[in-house]
Amino acid sequence: MYRLKNLRKSYDAKPVLNISSLNIEEGGFFVVYGPNGSGKTTLLNIMAFLDIPDEGDVILGGGKYNRRDVTMVMQDPYYFRTTVGKNVAMGLIFRSVEKNRIEEIIQPVMEDLGIWEFRNRDIRTLSAGEKKRAAIARAMVLDTRVLLFDEITANIDRMNSDIIEGAVLNLVRHSGKTVIMTTHDLNQAYRLTLPGNILFLANGSFNDTPLWNVFRVNLSGGEDVKKVRLSDGAEISVATDRTGTASICINPKSIIVAKKRFDSSALNSLKGKVVGIADRHGAVDLVVDAGVKLHVLITCKSFKEMNLEIGTEVFAVFKATEIEVI
Repeated sequence: MYRLKNLRKSYDAKPVLNISSLNIEEGGFFVVYGPNGSGKTTLLNIMAFLDIPDEGDVILGGGKYNRRDVTMVMQDPYYFRTTVGKNVAMGLIFRSVEKNRIEEIIQPVMEDLGIWEFRNRDIRTLSAGEKKRAAIARAMVLDTRVLLFDEITANIDRMNSDIIEGAVLNLVRHSGKTVIMTTHDLNQAYRLTLPGNILFLANGSFNDTPLWNVFRVNLSGGEDVKKVRLSDGAEISVATDRTGTASICINPKSIIVAKKRFDSSALNSLKGKVVGIADRHGAVDLVVDAGVKLHVLITCKSFKEMNLEIGTEVFAVFKATEIEVI
């Protein structure tokens, strides 16, 4: 469906995207994962033909299709000052769909997203999550070949996120459309699609290896070990001679989890609580909230022996040399 080649984009002389090649299969569901500032939104804007690259090619469907075959839902969508139903139908109205057909088109989509009962309400009376569901319905009813979703569950509650994820998966399973979604939530990426369909973006380029525990940081000072603040409650040491803005990646297999603090040559030891537990193909993925959320991969045997559960206090220990600067 998409072929991107030698794609370059900069803003104010600052490189934002540098993608040598990317091929997206027709009818596939792909999730672009990366930290804030990695270039995800710029990439989708270009794929939606809302922006143009400085260099390179974006070929849609081998040249058979055009921008009318693509619909994008932005992270902060625009809404019309009218009812929910008219907001959802607006794209169909713009495309001159007959009035007597509009309701039969929008009703099943709005029902799937749980907003049909809101159809006569003013859009401004809805919550942020309900509004986001209306924006997604507005995109889905257009029945385009490609749907692009930019951080569509960011800054909304779990209930609305679950409804949106369910509607997206239903679309993927039954429509045959090409769907591309961005997220900075690694759990969401693995929850929604196969590992081979997750595209890892950092600093405007795709990485061949999966990115876990990715943070955008400022590396300053002349030392070979730099102190980096991840949040108000989390500061770590990074072994690097790099300076300036960069992304760092902490391998989840390099983090040791312990219930008590212990002597170690590792410079980083963050105290936190287990807030997530998931199976990852024979290993256990722990999410530890230590001021920032860290993914830690441990064996099933270690997990059982340590008797870990949601709420268990632990220390996440890792070396400054194990942190990759990308």
